Amino acid sequence: MALLVTDQGEIDSLRTLLNATHEIPRNLVLKLYTGPTTAPSEQDVPSATKYFEPYNATNNSGYGAAPTTGYPSVVNNRTEEDQDFSQQYGILLNGNRWTIATTAAAVATPTISGTSGTYQIVVSANTDIKKGDYVTTAAGIPANTYVVDIDGNNIEISQKLTANITAGTASAFGRGRTTATYPEQIFTFTGAAGDVYGYYLARANNMPFTLQGVVDGGTVAAATTVEKAECKGVIGNTYIELKDSTVVSAISSGAQNGFVITVASGTGVVKGQKVSGTNIPAETRVVGVATNDIFLDKPITGGNASGNATFTKNVAEELTIGQLVSKTGGGGQGGPDAFPASTTIIGIDLATQSGDQGPRVYISNALIDNIGTASSNDKVSFNFGIVTTDPSGSAVDHNLNPGDVIYMSQGTSSTITAQHYTVHTVPTNSTFTTTPAIQAASYPADATLYSSIFFAEKFTNGPYSIQNSGDQIKVTLNVSLD
Repeated sequence: MALLVTDQGEIDSLRTLLNATHEIPRNLVLKLYTGPTTAPSEQDVPSATKYFEPYNATNNSGYGAAPTTGYPSVVNNRTEEDQDFSQQYGILLNGNRWTIATTAAAVATPTISGTSGTYQIVVSANTDIKKGDYVTTAAGIPANTYVVDIDGNNIEISQKLTANITAGTASAFGRGRTTATYPEQIFTFTGAAGDVYGYYLARANNMPFTLQGVVDGGTVAAATTVEKAECKGVIGNTYIELKDSTVVSAISSGAQNGFVITVASGTGVVKGQKVSGTNIPAETRVVGVATNDIFLDKPITGGNASGNATFTKNVAEELTIGQLVSKTGGGGQGGPDAFPASTTIIGIDLATQSGDQGPRVYISNALIDNIGTASSNDKVSFNFGIVTTDPSGSAVDHNLNPGDVIYMSQGTSSTITAQHYTVHTVPTNSTFTTTPAIQAASYPADATLYSSIFFAEKFTNGPYSIQNSGDQIKVTLNVSLD
């Protein structure tokens, strides 16, 4: 069955997609494109021949070079340290400027016919009818029936007709369609930019234009390994348990109603860790560390903090979906390898479940043997690729942050999976890891990096030929969910 999204669910979904909450995910950037010349399709991805911006007047890819057309660089509307998008070209949209509302009246009103007991009606015209539209008429169509599929004038619906519908019966489609609208945006050019065929929306990041679309702009290094010891697993299960790790330090002060404790040593204590201790409320987390002064997100209650403070590390923070899982080679482990070949992480429960010794890591294959210290195979390796941004062989800053979304395609000699990736960690200014983790049949592997594409539309009366300084293109955005 198709999942019904309520009107309020549509509104909330659009708020999230468009960052109308102004928090997460990243804002969208409005971009123009001079290729492809055809209408966008669901299979489209950025490439050297698709969705390149009007950097020059030749309708050729200008990836890696600054525009000569007056095509604008982003004017930033965020103040957060990790959301500087000034290296992008296009217009950065402010998430909370979207107006989102649900249409109460019908969008299309054709006449229809249908046979009782079937899931199909025939319309006189399908103009403006879309999947998900509610359909109503005087009789024969149950309440809350919506369009499942459209084949010409034949419309498949979600519920059986309860009566015959005579040809020519009036109907109404589209009630409940939710649309987000953004104020008109204007691109003003300073010189010729060729033919502009349409626009698209990309998730914002601050990757320099000198990296974007540059063939082999990144190199995926040989698999990096994270090892976890004292893991547990039971044959037949599709998960393993990590071992919780804690830092324990004596509390020397911590006043009731205050938000700071002083401990004997703050070594190993970092922002985000859970902390427990006498008179420290449950689920309290560290929000800051200044040597031995630990700042909390909840006030101390019931008296002064005393005894020991226990800080719980996130032992799974380096792990993510897609990493290969295997028994650690060497290390004195003489026990069996419990992992079938090509086993990967498919999910992580960071919070420790009752009876477990630490976070659960869900894997793609069932264990073929037990894992643990008693089996002498408790050390587990998690393998993944790490990207270095190094066009022409020289490392350069990528300006990416955890949470940024980019598209990576295969380079000239690469077997990585071309898809959208979310930046997972940033070990250095020129390296990053991703979720899902990058895997390749062989290393090193080349990669080409692009901004993502989330929505695209071809101008119905285009292309617009930009020939003169002062030429403009105006775009008013409407994004709908049914």
